[in-house]
Amino acid sequence: MSVTSEYLLKGYALALEQCGLLLRDAVRLYEDGSYATAVVLAAFAREELGRSKILLDLWRNQRGGQSVTVEQIDAACGEHVDKQRAGMLSMTMRADRQTGLGKILTVRMTNTPQSQKSKDADAALKQIDEKKAKRTPDDRHSTRMRSLYVEPSSSGWNRPADMAAQTAHDFLQDAVNDYSLRYSQGYIASAQSILKDIDADLYNALEQLADRPQLPPPGQPSWPTPQKSSSANYARRAFAVSLSFARTIAARIWSRLAPK
Repeated sequence: MSVTSEYLLKGYALALEQCGLLLRDAVRLYEDGSYATAVVLAAFAREELGRSKILLDLWRNQRGGQSVTVEQIDAACGEHVDKQRAGMLSMTMRADRQTGLGKILTVRMTNTPQSQKSKDADAALKQIDEKKAKRTPDDRHSTRMRSLYVEPSSSGWNRPADMAAQTAHDFLQDAVNDYSLRYSQGYIASAQSILKDIDADLYNALEQLADRPQLPPPGQPSWPTPQKSSSANYARRAFAVSLSFARTIAARIWSRLAPK
């Protein structure tokens, strides 16, 4: 039997709520030094974010006249990697200053958008983005598996307890950034909600949704101290944050803000 549009929208809302709850707990575990388990929860949170995007797309299809069944929902949300792919709302790049990517990012950040150097850097970054977008869902799924299970590896045994603080921070921060997009779009109705302007149909439907859950506010993981991360890695990531995060959040996240 076909499901109603309200049923699909309720699932969308509940999946967003679950994403926020998992990220909240992941941040707490990270702050307590349980880095691998924090990554596992963050990975599952990303899958719930992906589930919400899939359900939102099905809701739009249903509103457009297409029939949607529970079996279709199960099929669309059945694969881990598919949900990881659907939950990709932004891309973050990190690099050492002297690497090829680091130099491209430096050129893009230190030149005006109208300059030829900046345009060439944008073209190169677009190619890198496309390649990264293809492999990231599988990479994130693999990271979850490595963070959860003790299994044979090329170096002997995979040990989740060896997860580095910086690796966990970066994985968690990227997940929080993407959840923050949905949160800040105005899912929670208010006079300042921008969702009313970018997707009035969704805004009005959420306003009428009974028992709409309240989304947990996004929490930010603290930056790893030198004691938690090697000094070399700490310095390397400091450059990545100052350069790459600024570019990513200012340009790429907001360019993909509108729901699709």
